Amino acid sequence: MSRAGAGLKRAAWLVLALLFLYPMFWMTLSSFKSSNVEIFGHPFTVPHQISFANYQKAIRQGNMGSYFINSLWVTGLSAAAVVCLGAWAGFALSKGRFPLRKIWLGLFFVGMILPVQSYLIPLMGLLETFGVHDSLWALILPYTAQNLPVAILLFVAYFASLPGELEEAAKLDGVGTARFYLRILLPVARPAVATVVVIACLNTWNEFLMAMLFIVDPGMKTLPVGMIAFEQSHNTDYPALLAGLSLISLPMLMVYAIFNRQVIRGVIAGAVK
Repeated sequence: MSRAGAGLKRAAWLVLALLFLYPMFWMTLSSFKSSNVEIFGHPFTVPHQISFANYQKAIRQGNMGSYFINSLWVTGLSAAAVVCLGAWAGFALSKGRFPLRKIWLGLFFVGMILPVQSYLIPLMGLLETFGVHDSLWALILPYTAQNLPVAILLFVAYFASLPGELEEAAKLDGVGTARFYLRILLPVARPAVATVVVIACLNTWNEFLMAMLFIVDPGMKTLPVGMIAFEQSHNTDYPALLAGLSLISLPMLMVYAIFNRQVIRGVIAGAVK
């Protein structure tokens, strides 16, 4: 590629990045504005005065401290369960040889295309039957099941891309299946693990529908549901709402910044296979 072509390519990627970043930039900028009138009257201008009053209101009125802890527990436990179960199932489906293996793999594809609205009512009945309704487990278990199909398919693609000689060499050295999986395969699969962690965390941290339906106790609600506190029947405090949304976005931005390179490697490895 010529130098001019490379320059045009970089410029195109820069414009695309700015298009994706602009909504977040606008949200953060608007969170410093003093009122709804300033947001709607001058939506694309900088605030007349920088004030953190909206952030203080978001933390206090939105009860974000308590909701943050709940979201942290739900997201952390769900992501950990998705990685553990998804990696083990991905290993079995990619390396194992057993009847109906392809049918099992196809069932996980079905799990990816089913909309959540199609199974909300039976899911609520199951949660009540097991006695976990209106608790954090009412979110952790469904979130884990919801993210498992994508996680399993990513792990299957990544494990299948690894050379078969790796397993053969381990068997020659007398390494058992469990030890090969824990000591050799999982450390090599760090890019896939990072990819699954980011996907599971994003899907869980931002989920609203199930968190609103399955949790009634105000002390058990998560951050997205807590943002309803700024919406009233005839008025919405948009500066405080945008401040709360800006705070909610920070943890996931940090997660992606930490696992950024590993995520790219994991996606590329699965795509190449």
